[in-house]
Amino acid sequence: MPCIEMGGNFCLTSRQIDSFSHDHIPYSRDFMGWDHVVFTHSGRSAIITAVRHLGLEGCEVLVPTFSCQSITASFLACNCKVNYYPINRDDLTVKEPELFRSIDECRPKILYTCPLFGFDTLSSLRNRYGEIQAQGVKVMEDVTHSLLSDIDSRGADVVVCSLRKWLEIPDGGFIWGLKDFDIDQFYQSYPEDIDIVKNFVEASMLKLEYLTTGNDGLKQVFLPLFYKNNELFNDTSHNCRMSSFSHNILVHADFMQVREKRRNNYHYLLTHLDNPLVEIIYNSLPEYAVPLYLQIYVHNGQRDALQQALIKERLYCPIIWHTPQPVVAKCPEETIRFHEDMLSLVIDQRYDIEDMEHLAQTINGFAH
Repeated sequence: MPCIEMGGNFCLTSRQIDSFSHDHIPYSRDFMGWDHVVFTHSGRSAIITAVRHLGLEGCEVLVPTFSCQSITASFLACNCKVNYYPINRDDLTVKEPELFRSIDECRPKILYTCPLFGFDTLSSLRNRYGEIQAQGVKVMEDVTHSLLSDIDSRGADVVVCSLRKWLEIPDGGFIWGLKDFDIDQFYQSYPEDIDIVKNFVEASMLKLEYLTTGNDGLKQVFLPLFYKNNELFNDTSHNCRMSSFSHNILVHADFMQVREKRRNNYHYLLTHLDNPLVEIIYNSLPEYAVPLYLQIYVHNGQRDALQQALIKERLYCPIIWHTPQPVVAKCPEETIRFHEDMLSLVIDQRYDIEDMEHLAQTINGFAH
């Protein structure tokens, strides 16, 4: 049987809830091939901690136009001046001539990059990192979208990541590449955010009950708890280490199963979506790639209408991302217009082929 709904926040399993405690577990220094990592409570705090350690507060930063508002907010929290460089519509790669022109004009100290949705959208630009670094620019690569893909990001000066996109943890991010950084001192100086963990545990208990019973009234209780955590993460003045509870879940996660499920679900949609209004951005699945979502364009201005049609079927496919207001204010409309046609189809490990069938049938039957 398909799940009663798709999408929305991850939630803990019953076993994970039963294991909840405040006991401290030593943080691992290595994670998925990254050595000497620093575990923060979010991707935002990873960026902020990295910028401060590099001594680059108040500097010029270049960020892609297609990025999350939290990225801009994190650099602004460090008093940085944020400018933007465009990406290509067809494959979301960087428009390199425009980027290098921006480097010449803005003289940034940080270039922020991010391979998108599990695909190596930086494969060409990464070959030019050395050229950029030779101009005194630190390259900060965000591997949030590509965490499980076989992509080598070690050419960057610093790597940051938010972990909550991939599995059911209350909080979590990491930093790699900080030289002369006292990791033990960081863990001693920065607390865990216990409120975020408690909210997530309580919300998970209620969402599990909802998924079992279908009692819609429970949504009025657990959704505000998830929203409250979003507010706490948005507070860029509040930086913490990753909670021990989340770290314990992370180190015991079955990432092989996560990879397999996501790739199988992506492949099913790739071969079964059939609607002339829908354009799949990545219409093949390379062996190296573990997708975050299946990203589509919806033509004729029908993106929001399709999203609403999916919601009526309890299929909650998000918009990744709404264009941040600073981008709208600074960038020519023609360079960002295509952002408004994008929709992210959920393909994560919570769901099986039956769920993908329901999603594909709903999309294929959409006509507006």
